[in-house]
Amino acid sequence: MAIKSSIFVRLMATFLAAILVIVALGIYMYNWSLKTVKDEIYKSTTAQVTFYLEGLEAEIDRIKILQYDVLNDEDLNKLAIRYTIMDDYEKMESMRKLHHRLVSIQNSNAYISNVSAHIYPIQKTISSKKSVGALNRDKFEALRIPEGMKGAQLLMYNGNLHLSTFLSGNMGLSPLFMIEIELNTEVFREALKQFDTYPDSQSILLDLTNGLTIYSDEDHMFDDVVHSFARNENEFKIGEVISHGDTFIIAEKSEYLNMVLFRFIPKDAVLVPTKGFYVWLWVFTGVVLILVTFIYAYSYQLIQRPMKELVKSFRSVEKGNFNVKVEVNHNNEFDYLNKGFNSMVQNVSNLIDQVYKHKILEQKAELKHLQSQISPHFLYNSFFLMNMMAKVKDENLIPFTKLLGEYFQFITKNDSDFISLYEEIEHARTYADIQLMRYPSKLTIEFEDCPPSFKEISVPRLIVQPIIENAFKYAVEHSKGPVTIRVYFQTTDDKLSIFVEDNGKQLTDEKLLDLEKQFMEAHSSESSGLNNIHRRLQLIYGEEYGLQVARSELGGLLVRLQIHAKLRE
Repeated sequence: MAIKSSIFVRLMATFLAAILVIVALGIYMYNWSLKTVKDEIYKSTTAQVTFYLEGLEAEIDRIKILQYDVLNDEDLNKLAIRYTIMDDYEKMESMRKLHHRLVSIQNSNAYISNVSAHIYPIQKTISSKKSVGALNRDKFEALRIPEGMKGAQLLMYNGNLHLSTFLSGNMGLSPLFMIEIELNTEVFREALKQFDTYPDSQSILLDLTNGLTIYSDEDHMFDDVVHSFARNENEFKIGEVISHGDTFIIAEKSEYLNMVLFRFIPKDAVLVPTKGFYVWLWVFTGVVLILVTFIYAYSYQLIQRPMKELVKSFRSVEKGNFNVKVEVNHNNEFDYLNKGFNSMVQNVSNLIDQVYKHKILEQKAELKHLQSQISPHFLYNSFFLMNMMAKVKDENLIPFTKLLGEYFQFITKNDSDFISLYEEIEHARTYADIQLMRYPSKLTIEFEDCPPSFKEISVPRLIVQPIIENAFKYAVEHSKGPVTIRVYFQTTDDKLSIFVEDNGKQLTDEKLLDLEKQFMEAHSSESSGLNNIHRRLQLIYGEEYGLQVARSELGGLLVRLQIHAKLRE
């Protein structure tokens, strides 16, 4: 039957129409709003602030290099050390040369207001502004750098910032001389004014070390913000644009200078281009809502309603109702799906019995195969044990052969694949008694009785004894010291757990990890031992049951066997 109207064509046409409108509006809004707002505020403003601080750091570094270089000045060292043996001419000439050098340093950088050399032994100060004068001891002591101070080491004296360095005397005496550079705060202010490109904007430089605040103008209207930052730096997100009332704030910090540069920009000055954005935003939102509503209503009638009918029919089939049938009357792709569904249900109804019976037979065949792999291993060990006991004429040979007979009488029964839990536990106990006779001096077995309320539940044969046998193989036979094996039970709701643990010392983390991986892999190639039991239990009870391994509190292996309290038929 030809499809009269294609859902795909109609849906794609509607979707493409909506996408074209959304994309056109989105591109326009993106290119216009983000370019004007992000580029103007974040890129330009933040980059300028960062660039200024980096440049200021570089200038301070250059000044400090000049300052350190003066420490090696020949004339300065002569005046500090040889002053008393110099004649008047030498003194005047050295002071003149030193003053000339200080003036050269002052003129080399706009941030330098004055350069002074404080010479302690002769109690004189030579500065680039005042030439030679008496040493101001209070200033000399105030400008000594505190111990442990890092970074640019800026100090404040009489409201101005200073850089100082000195040459120490012998044996903890006062410094021979100090080179002090006074910075020109007016140059800082002029540099900050360059950022005030918008009306009513302001820039502020805060020195956290000394508490000095430098403003780009005399209006201190943002003092509350700066002081709040000084009290608690965590209130601000450094490097981001912060909204504060009618103002945008950009704050950048120099760790080297321990200074923060604030820029305060009025929102009205920056967001003028975005006013039209909000109008288009409402238009965009309205158009999208209308399109979404239309697409939803159209799609519901075209797809959702017939899909619900089909899903409802699938759920009926999942519950086992194979008499359900879907009507074919939509004249579109659902006609094909509904016809296929009806045909599938009819075929499944015919084949379900065959598939189910085949699966049951397949599971039983695998159970028989796995069970047959367990018996020979113990048979070989038993004959070797009997041979050893006969050779040493062990008096326990007769009771041992009796227990062994009971053991093989149990495993050779073929009456049923399932037995009571009590019979399975008693068989495991018989095996444990056999091994206890073999190792009476170094083996201790703590074996709980089978829980009375679970004695009669039906379980697969040979699921507990092989686990105990594994403990003997790896804990008892390879151990030179005493060995303890515990067998106990735990019940939770409708689940019964049987625990077998030992204190063997041979279990490494690698071996334990290998065992865990075997149980986790759905199609492990391992076909003996614990993995056999795990696969058998999962075939019978489901994926949530089986074996789990862990390290025992005793130090050896702990195996947890979990089954359903009632056998699933």
